Amino acid sequence: MKSAKRKPGNITNRLSAPASRFYAFVAFFVIVFFTGGGSRDDIQSLLVLRPLAILFCAYALTVKAPEHWKGRMFPLCIAGALLALMVLQLIPLPPSVWTALPERQIFANIADIAGIEQPWRPLTLSPSKTLNSLFALAVPIAAMMLYLNLDRDYRRGVVPVLIILCAIGALWAIFQVIGPARGPLYIYRITNFGAGVGLFANRNHQAVILASSIVMLGSYAGSLKPHSKQAALKFSASIATILVFVPLIFITGSRAGLLLMVPALLLALFLVYFGGYYPGAGSRKRRSASSKSNLLSGRRVILAIGIVAISGMAMASILLSRSLAFDRLFSGNDVEELRWQILPTLFTMLKDYLPWGSGFGSFEHVYKIYESQELLRPTYLNQAHNDWLQYPIEGGVPALLIAICTIIWFVRRLWIGVKNWRSSNPAKYSVLMCLAVILFLLAASIGDYPLRVPSIMAVFAVLVCVFNDAIYSVQWRDSNQR
Repeated sequence: MKSAKRKPGNITNRLSAPASRFYAFVAFFVIVFFTGGGSRDDIQSLLVLRPLAILFCAYALTVKAPEHWKGRMFPLCIAGALLALMVLQLIPLPPSVWTALPERQIFANIADIAGIEQPWRPLTLSPSKTLNSLFALAVPIAAMMLYLNLDRDYRRGVVPVLIILCAIGALWAIFQVIGPARGPLYIYRITNFGAGVGLFANRNHQAVILASSIVMLGSYAGSLKPHSKQAALKFSASIATILVFVPLIFITGSRAGLLLMVPALLLALFLVYFGGYYPGAGSRKRRSASSKSNLLSGRRVILAIGIVAISGMAMASILLSRSLAFDRLFSGNDVEELRWQILPTLFTMLKDYLPWGSGFGSFEHVYKIYESQELLRPTYLNQAHNDWLQYPIEGGVPALLIAICTIIWFVRRLWIGVKNWRSSNPAKYSVLMCLAVILFLLAASIGDYPLRVPSIMAVFAVLVCVFNDAIYSVQWRDSNQR
């Protein structure tokens, strides 16, 4: 018998198959969660993550389906604009131009005093840090490109993948709390030892992602169809996972997580209460009085159980003195006070470095120029702990213009969702979920820097794309119904 010859391009066809593209998405996020849980640029796992992110970008371009990307590329274009701005900040400028930039005279004076001829220098005051920021963008860009390649049916699995990875991180945190304070389950050398940080280096980032996961779990539970395979099991598992995440946020010891947990729980209850899990919940057909009564009864049971269980566990955490987050909410420490004390300095830096900025990633070095004697601490400040101010300090007016364009696009898309809220399309609940998580991460950036963590950056980038697709789905369905 003759052996069957392998068709040319067979491997390419397999790699570009819809299932393969989804598995590539899953594989990438598994890698990101296990290697990208810290914001520092000296984390050794970044030597693995970033090259792989670039390879995944190449893969996404290789299997790219233009019809999938059409009309969905604006979030990717924003990331591309940021990348282009960082490249521009790295281009060497002639001395006459560079010395005319704001706050560069001190460096020019140092060269003059040392008798060194003024060299050509890039706009950024820390080229190595800006180059690091440039490569850091490979992670969210790869996440968006892999998502854009997914077929419509496989996009439904994106949020469950994120939930599962967050749940693995939560389970990891439980074992960290049970085990020794400096045990082997702490992945990063510089971390909050003794706290349940999960797959992250910082407890605040773990708590914020847990709060975001609560909303995603509520959305997933509410989106299940009652007659789908194992629907009851998936629904119960989602509710149970929410009830596990609540005490974990208390134990984590993050004030940001505690503050975000309250709206997260309310939104999760809303999404479950009005979701389509119960028979006829999303149908436009008139229900009989008995089925409507059963539906409301089921919803009331879920609502009552959720409120009682969540309130009970929260009170138990506080009474048993296991709520480090609750204690920290009403007690300050040196680091927390410093975040507020440096605000005047941050505003001064913002004023001084406009319009061109100091260069992405340069804050750590530039801040030392402004650090007063009163603000000196045994530790150093590697980030501003306020990305709303650090972003324009480093990026200047060009970065602000990119942000303004993004906000205008986001508000316009959101307005479409608001106008079509009465639509029967369940995608409107996905819009609400994505909106909540995006706002949670942006709110957490007021006193921290979660969006500088690769895994959170990837989640944020993908949910922006999911938000865009959900808005399009609601708009399309509503216009067709008319």
